[in-house]
Amino acid sequence: MAAALLAVAGFVAGTAGTANAQPQSLYAKVVVIGVPGLTWFDVKSSPELTALVDQSHVGSITVKTAGPHTCPVDGWLTISAGTRAWGSVPDQACGELPTVADGKVQNWQTYVDRQAEHHTGAPLGRLAESRERVCGFGPGAAIALAHSNGTVENWTADLDPALLASPACGDAIIDAGAMPLREGRDEARKKVADLVAQARAADGWVLLVGISQLTATAHQEPLVAMQLPPDNGPRWLTSDSTRRPGLIQLTDVTATILRGEAKELDPAGQEQPGPLDGNEIGFGGDRHTDASAVIEDRLDTNERFEHPRPVLIAVVVTLVVAQLAALGWFLITRSRRARSTSEFTLLAEGGFFIAVFLSTATVWWRWPSPGLSLYFVVLAISAGFAAVARTVLKQWAALGVLLAAYLVLLVDGVLGTPLQFGSMFADGPVIGGRFYGFGNSTFATLAVAALVTAGWVAQRLLDRGQSRVKAALAVLAIGGLAIIVDGKPGWGTDFGGIIALTPAVLLMAWLTWRGSITLKALVGIGIAGVLAVSAVAFLDFLRPEDQRSHFGTFVARLLDGDVSDVLIRKLEMALAFFHTPAGWFMLAGVVLAMIATVWPDKVPFESYRRFYASRPMIRPTLLALSTCGLVGMLLNDAGVALPAIMTGFALPLLVAHLLAATVSPESHLVQESSSVDRHRQ
Repeated sequence: MAAALLAVAGFVAGTAGTANAQPQSLYAKVVVIGVPGLTWFDVKSSPELTALVDQSHVGSITVKTAGPHTCPVDGWLTISAGTRAWGSVPDQACGELPTVADGKVQNWQTYVDRQAEHHTGAPLGRLAESRERVCGFGPGAAIALAHSNGTVENWTADLDPALLASPACGDAIIDAGAMPLREGRDEARKKVADLVAQARAADGWVLLVGISQLTATAHQEPLVAMQLPPDNGPRWLTSDSTRRPGLIQLTDVTATILRGEAKELDPAGQEQPGPLDGNEIGFGGDRHTDASAVIEDRLDTNERFEHPRPVLIAVVVTLVVAQLAALGWFLITRSRRARSTSEFTLLAEGGFFIAVFLSTATVWWRWPSPGLSLYFVVLAISAGFAAVARTVLKQWAALGVLLAAYLVLLVDGVLGTPLQFGSMFADGPVIGGRFYGFGNSTFATLAVAALVTAGWVAQRLLDRGQSRVKAALAVLAIGGLAIIVDGKPGWGTDFGGIIALTPAVLLMAWLTWRGSITLKALVGIGIAGVLAVSAVAFLDFLRPEDQRSHFGTFVARLLDGDVSDVLIRKLEMALAFFHTPAGWFMLAGVVLAMIATVWPDKVPFESYRRFYASRPMIRPTLLALSTCGLVGMLLNDAGVALPAIMTGFALPLLVAHLLAATVSPESHLVQESSSVDRHRQ
């Protein structure tokens, strides 16, 4: 495992983020050419578009908006608001863009009302209200440049090159039209290249971007983003909102047109105007000079984001089936080999929570059959960790897996989370939930690993005759390090995570020190946790607005009285799990697991009851895990999924440890020792 950690350290050091530079000076005219459905396969298939690659800063753009799909109307409304907007109707096909009649976008109020209905907080019309002399060409540009009342100025249905080049157009937005689904795609590609040439002739700082998917059921992938002419040689587009070379998001386009400055504009509903979701687009990384290599890199990147979620299901099913088969064999035969096989499959499931991250270091998306390669890579790493842990650590193999997970995630967090990006536990740029830092699944893994590691170290100190104070300090050190890495902006950047982990660590430290807890102490721990999290959020708020993470943005919204829409959206996401039987099944499993940590006598397994009483640190550790899961479930948008993931990581390793303990020589000594202690009491 040490060798694996060294390999990871070398990988993440080599892929750490690059500097995000801005052009030396934006051209006087920013010209955005939006093309719904423009993919990197289109660039590869078009000589005219391929020729632009070496003349551009390049990247991919994620077009996630507020709704479940990104139809063209969603994309253009998002450009208008500078924050994710909701334009299409769920479970319906993407409709035609609204027309302009008498200088006003038709049915504009419908889209305004839709923002209030879904609590998006998107102030439609912010781009037009914040920037003067912006010209628009085409139906999509009319939506992007409509004022808050739907009126449109400086707009024509078709491109007017003379108007585009005139001083009347300070900036411009051009709707190049959606790429055809079938026939006529070659002609559409040539049209896009021709529009780029006309925009450059107008002395524009041209930004060619995909705006949306083509249909509500389209295969979703990051779309094309190019900016030309390149400043200081062609490089990779990026922004502070993604912090990833080669990736920007749709709201960055609005922030770039507005140069990061937007007027406050009340959105529909009771919400207050939120800040721009995006940041100005810049560039970073190494120069590129080979168009074909750049295109293949972008296509490989799409493979990287396409396969993890489907393969995740396949891997989990494989591990669960193997686990159930092994446990069934053991229950029927009770043989030593069956027990050993069951222990191995349980350890492999624990190793899976490390493999989802380490698999990124293999660059599997560049292998033949990327999806199949990822499947076997994750299974191999999972089994490898199980085998190494069993061979080296014997009955303590489960603790070895947890320690490895703790160290891997700490290293990844400090180096900017390169292993998260495109992993099975990351939303990915298509979802657009998180471009950097720890997501909910990663936090759940780190929380279990940190709390159990802290409990194990504290127990070792107590076994060696050290005081409870030193053991409690060890809990604070190990748990505190996880809190810092998880919460620090630029590392884990996980606001919800530290809210859940901080009280769990404090509770565990208190129980380690005092052995029990009073209501007064419990209230004090809660207050201390709130103060610690609030201090981190406020310090982040003091940073410049374009450098704030989720912490500072939340404080800004709180001070502006604009948190209701955020809280409502998060609550809706948490409750959405109960729309299917799976959510209730997860809740039942989580409740049973928590009951087992509080009332071990209710558990109908004698081996667990003996284990619970065998060491003084087991109870504090299990109670801390339940506390973290409960707080996370109540205060996180992941809802019941967060403690369910924690249970999915911890429970197989606990069962593996119990299986190993029943056959290890040390286990008999533990049982005899605990029996003697109970007899003395």
